[in-house]
Amino acid sequence: MLKKLFSYERMSRLMVSLLLCLGVLWPMLWALEIQAAFVPATLAAVGVVLLCTLSGLRREVRLIIGGVALVTLVVQLFLPGMGLIGQAVEAIKAFALYLNGFNCAASLYRMPLALTLALFAAVVSYLFAHRGAGFIPTTVLLVLVLFGLWSLGKHNFFWFAAPGFVALLMIISQSSHEKINLFEVLPMAAVLVVLATLITPVGRTVIEPLNKAAMQLKETIADYLFFTEPRNVFTLGSYGYYPMGQSKLGGPAEPGDHPVMVVETRQRTLLRAVTKDYYTGRNWQDTSSGRRLLYVHPGWRSQRVTAFLENMPDASVRSASPLLSEETVRIEMSNNAASTLFTPVFLRDVAPEGSLVPYFNEASELFVTRDLEPGDRYSVTSPILEGGDSALGAVVNAAKGRTDPYYMGIYARYTQLPGHLEETVYYDLQNIIAGSQTPYEQACAIMRHLKRYYRYTLSPDYPPENQDFVTHFLYVGKEGYCTYFASAMTLLCRMAGMPARYVEGFIAEPDDSGIAYVTGLNAHAWTEVYFEGFGWVPFDATPSRQDTEQNDPPPPEDEPPPEPTPTPTPTPTPTPSPTPTHDPESDEPTPTPTPPHEEETPEPPIVTPPPEMPPEDKDYSWLWWLLALLIVAALILRIVLRTPDRVAARETEVADKLFVYGNGVAQVLRMRGMKVQPGETPMLFARRMDKAKLANVAITPLWRSMTLCNYSRRNPTQVLADQARDTFRAVYNPQPFYVKLRFMLSAALKNNFYSVLTTRMEQEEPSRPAWLSAMDTLRKRKKKQQPDNTLFQPGEAERRRMEEQNREIERIVQETLAQNEALKPQEQPKPRRTRKGRSEGADAAAAETAAGTENATGADRKPTGDAKAGTAHGAAPNDPTAAEAADSSAARTSRRRRRQEGND
Repeated sequence: MLKKLFSYERMSRLMVSLLLCLGVLWPMLWALEIQAAFVPATLAAVGVVLLCTLSGLRREVRLIIGGVALVTLVVQLFLPGMGLIGQAVEAIKAFALYLNGFNCAASLYRMPLALTLALFAAVVSYLFAHRGAGFIPTTVLLVLVLFGLWSLGKHNFFWFAAPGFVALLMIISQSSHEKINLFEVLPMAAVLVVLATLITPVGRTVIEPLNKAAMQLKETIADYLFFTEPRNVFTLGSYGYYPMGQSKLGGPAEPGDHPVMVVETRQRTLLRAVTKDYYTGRNWQDTSSGRRLLYVHPGWRSQRVTAFLENMPDASVRSASPLLSEETVRIEMSNNAASTLFTPVFLRDVAPEGSLVPYFNEASELFVTRDLEPGDRYSVTSPILEGGDSALGAVVNAAKGRTDPYYMGIYARYTQLPGHLEETVYYDLQNIIAGSQTPYEQACAIMRHLKRYYRYTLSPDYPPENQDFVTHFLYVGKEGYCTYFASAMTLLCRMAGMPARYVEGFIAEPDDSGIAYVTGLNAHAWTEVYFEGFGWVPFDATPSRQDTEQNDPPPPEDEPPPEPTPTPTPTPTPTPSPTPTHDPESDEPTPTPTPPHEEETPEPPIVTPPPEMPPEDKDYSWLWWLLALLIVAALILRIVLRTPDRVAARETEVADKLFVYGNGVAQVLRMRGMKVQPGETPMLFARRMDKAKLANVAITPLWRSMTLCNYSRRNPTQVLADQARDTFRAVYNPQPFYVKLRFMLSAALKNNFYSVLTTRMEQEEPSRPAWLSAMDTLRKRKKKQQPDNTLFQPGEAERRRMEEQNREIERIVQETLAQNEALKPQEQPKPRRTRKGRSEGADAAAAETAAGTENATGADRKPTGDAKAGTAHGAAPNDPTAAEAADSSAARTSRRRRRQEGND
């Protein structure tokens, strides 16, 4: 076991894991300003890496470590505050708060945060240090660490990541060279990292294109994930209204005519910016816009549907009326503006361009992460509606009574009234709406009354400090501009029992070409009234400038004029009241207004709306859930893409498909403990598996096919690939679930999972003389030991090579015959005599005569010597080749005799 522990493979992975872990952990400790926990965090990280290394020794060790860890986790659940688990959760929350700007949170949870980071760095580093993981995961991890340091402005701590880059160089070396010794690479990698650190400029050297790209990436991440900075909110005060300040309505207005935006729309469109729900007696406030929700985030879809009423009215109502058909409005900013986007009331979709990242809040305000600039463009899709149309009234009345899950909550929120309103206002309101039968008709009656009996002007008198703004407008001033009329209609609709809210924005009136050039003069305020079953409908009670030049017309017969009432006696100070706390479920809204109790309430101070600051109750837990979902989705996608069928489908060669399924079978058998024994060849292993019936199907045919594919020159057909697929499925399908799960995870996490067996070998022939290659080919053809062509067929390249080889053989044979013909002897050499008086020529003639006599008289006798060679090849008596062979035999006999005489 010790030998296995100290093996090169485990020790090298341990070394790389430790270096990578420290290169990730140390920069985070210093960046989060919790370096005081440096020693315990480092020791904890080293301990976790050692435990991971020990868990890879044997299965028993893994079971022991896993059991201890499981028992520890279970015990922590019963400890106060869930023990270590609770501290880890708090550490994660502290980390999220630190990213949101609360730096003190990290120091308060210094030790739990450091230990949690150590655990994370150790586990991730051990996984990434695996030989099959490659260098890309490690590279991405280190780049994220450096980007985090740069984003937090911790440039001075880059060198703490040096151990991680040493580990990265070692992983790259291991990926490029299979048998490299990482312990020999370590010194060189360390030297390279140290030199790279030393030659890095001390000052901040900025490469403008890279800096711009990095800043854009940083802003994009901050916009989508960490938008917590204060923003500028739209207000009419920026366009010449609110001369008395944001805390008071009224007074002379001086709107400018500078351009604001260009709107492409087919009809008059009210582009809302902000809505306000609370009336104090002197101004309107928004009490529900604290949260910022990313518009495109799937986790906030239900909140988005509620805020913009995307499912209202009912689908049957929307499809029945052309008034609710959706139109696209395109907007391009012509000047700087606040961060608010201008949209119609029934927003269905928004398509921002460029760097605009839309957010929304519960008040249905749509805004981006920065102020709008000239050239910013976006488009919105929405029905274009405006109250006062009788056809729209029919649709609203038809929608009443349908399911409306939002009505009760909206009624409770948008019917707030101050307690200082006098009974006279309720009495006159009853006369205004007396002839109206439905809520929509009541709203139209209030709008017509304000348009007909009140005058539009940009220079009204300043309202008194000690009187309600709307009451003074209705009974004293009787003139004003859009904020006067919108405030009055919103308040009167609430008194009539209809939920209503005050809205500010712009009005776009296009010309014949469908283009509206919106300026500061088009800044406007109006009222939105909610009708049960339908939703919000905008009402503009402000009369046009042309109407103000005419005298007030007499009231129509169907609308009784308001009864003369004395001017309300000014009270010392208006007494705004808090939002009423009635139960909307028990108190159903009724169109008949009821005057409030005439009790005097203590005077609260006037509330001035503060500038919007980052919400304090931000819940960023969804970020972790989103990250977890992304990781799970990526893992599932990786598992699907790494199944044998998917991997084989991506291969172009049939042989590669064959090996994919063969490796899959080998991995399944290995996971069941069926491994190749020392000295056992693949074929012996397959026969042993089949003999012991350890697999559900015979694997020897598959192993034989891979062997032939690996060592032969021919490609397998698709039939063998299909058989390999069936063999894999027969082995894999009956396996238990845990084996299948392990198989899928291993295939997803290991790049070389399908390469455990020998892959196809490149057939490289050594350089040999051409005539030897030709003779080898002739011998192979005579033996006729070709593989079964039904399973293995030569590829196109192999066929071309064989044809070229045949042509080369024919050329060599022709050249050989020509050379033999050229070397034919022209005359016989003179014979040399020996000591015994016989010449070599006589010996050769005698041998030739004997051979000829023997061939002539004894055809059934076996030839001997060179005559045997001649007859075996079918040589004729007058064949020059046979003559040359006879001469050579005689010469050899003469030389042997001379050597023997010399020895004597």
